[in-house]
Amino acid sequence: MFLMLFLILLIFACLFGKLFWIQIAATESYSSRGINLVKNSVIQRQRALVLESGRGEILDRNLQPLTGKIVNALVAFPINSEFAMNGGEVSQLARVLKTNRESWIAFARNLKEPQVWGTQDGGKAVSLSSQQVKEIDGLGLASIKVVEMEDRYPTGMTARQLVGFIGQNPDRVMQIYGSDLEKGRVALTSKIGGAGLEKSFDSWLRGVGETSISYFTDAGKRPLAGLDARMIAPDNSYYPVKLITTLDSDVQQQIEALMDKLHIREGAAVVQEASDGDVLAMASRPNYSPLQVDLASNNWSNYAIKATAPGSIFKTIVAAAALDEKLVNPTETFNCEGALGKYGFTCWRRDGHGPLTLEEGYAQSCNIVFANVMQRLTAAQLETYANKLGVLNEVGWTGKTDMRDVFEQFDSEEKGQLFAAHTPETDEGVLMQTAIGQRDVRMTPLQASNMVVTLLNEGKGFTPRVVQEIQYQTGRQMEAFPVKRLNSDAGSISATTSRTLLSWMREVVTEGTGQGLQGAKWKLAGKSGTAQIQNGKQEKVNQWFIGYGPVETPQYAVSVVIKNTDPTESNKAIPLFKGIMDILASQGLSNSK
Repeated sequence: MFLMLFLILLIFACLFGKLFWIQIAATESYSSRGINLVKNSVIQRQRALVLESGRGEILDRNLQPLTGKIVNALVAFPINSEFAMNGGEVSQLARVLKTNRESWIAFARNLKEPQVWGTQDGGKAVSLSSQQVKEIDGLGLASIKVVEMEDRYPTGMTARQLVGFIGQNPDRVMQIYGSDLEKGRVALTSKIGGAGLEKSFDSWLRGVGETSISYFTDAGKRPLAGLDARMIAPDNSYYPVKLITTLDSDVQQQIEALMDKLHIREGAAVVQEASDGDVLAMASRPNYSPLQVDLASNNWSNYAIKATAPGSIFKTIVAAAALDEKLVNPTETFNCEGALGKYGFTCWRRDGHGPLTLEEGYAQSCNIVFANVMQRLTAAQLETYANKLGVLNEVGWTGKTDMRDVFEQFDSEEKGQLFAAHTPETDEGVLMQTAIGQRDVRMTPLQASNMVVTLLNEGKGFTPRVVQEIQYQTGRQMEAFPVKRLNSDAGSISATTSRTLLSWMREVVTEGTGQGLQGAKWKLAGKSGTAQIQNGKQEKVNQWFIGYGPVETPQYAVSVVIKNTDPTESNKAIPLFKGIMDILASQGLSNSK
């Protein structure tokens, strides 16, 4: 009996000692894992909502935001069982929110965590006007609060494919941010850059922490005295950083509106400054929502840096090779009867152009002229000049930064192509198809516009930037991306040939296939292209136009491509090119970088 009583007392003593240790002695370092019981007891009663991700802003050259618009939003906190509020309060709030009682009650009744009005079912936060904010504050309701909240991808944002998107990618987090993961600076569920600038500049944009609003309650979900809604934000005046691009958001917006007005289903447009190759605008269609990305679709893909068949704009490379190698006499003529007579090779003009010089053949985009010229060139020579004009490799800004030894500004930029892996490069028929930008030839719109920039700079091109610098929130420079020349092991084409090709581009507009540009606000010059492609079993075409303007004092190089169009469709490349140049002419832009 005594032994039994002793054991019972011993058990109680042990339990009491354990409870004393847990509740008094080890509240901030319980177990081998060092769990802080006081902190965790508070966390269990904390209801938090992220208002700003802490991610860096992406701005245009005039410091206008492309991402991260700040809006006034309504946050609801489920602090008690009467959260939905009484009838009078609901009616007043519903009136201010421009909704009905039923919608508010459906939103509020089953709320378990703080939530922003309008974000249910994957929607966007409803942006409140200053009058709405004033009226909501006047209601004095403890369960709701108006806050300033980041809208990372605002409605109507431009350059969506270039900017890209963020999302969860645990595998990539482990691969790239393994050390930060171990230190608790990042979680497997953290959102990181998934495409575009968000991805390529993710290391800079990630920031140092979120801004959130928290509400502390007791077990009955009643607000704790002195611990009601509180803002929690990182105490660092240098972050988030500002990513300053070379884009002009106004020009970008107008170009995208023009593409939609022309009902361009699939295509891209690039505008570069002639003086240094900087990208002023880069648009891609179809459009997409960065908030609802379907990875199986290609609508989020930036077609401006994706390689596709160029058609006759490639004749610029053939002409450059022929001129620099002095393979063609300026007065020499080639007779076009509509067909070459072998390989089934024909001209787009079935009845033929008659006798043409190389200059006239370029203006009229005559296939027969360029087939004859290609007979004097080798595959190796053609490849050399394609490299000199920068259409075979990635051309976007690449260099060393403080963070990386090798850094590329453009995410997933594709190379160009002359021949496929198993194509017989010495086959004459293959070379003739290649000369007119068909068969295996591929080029990106960025490479195409940059080729024009190279010609405008007498054969010495640039590696185009789309981001010029990164600044701390204080305005101090964090990282700079200087203008860089585009260097090729093949060298560059001559200044004389560059000037000749630019004058020939003017003839394309005055006398050739680009005469539809004669009514533009500026005098323009360029080169048209139509590439036949196979899309499944259907024959489609890519419509191209590349060029520059104004002719007298060139300021901009532009390339446009309309992809996968029906051969019977009217040409939209020339109207798009003309419209873009008219936008630029109307802006009266000056170098504001």
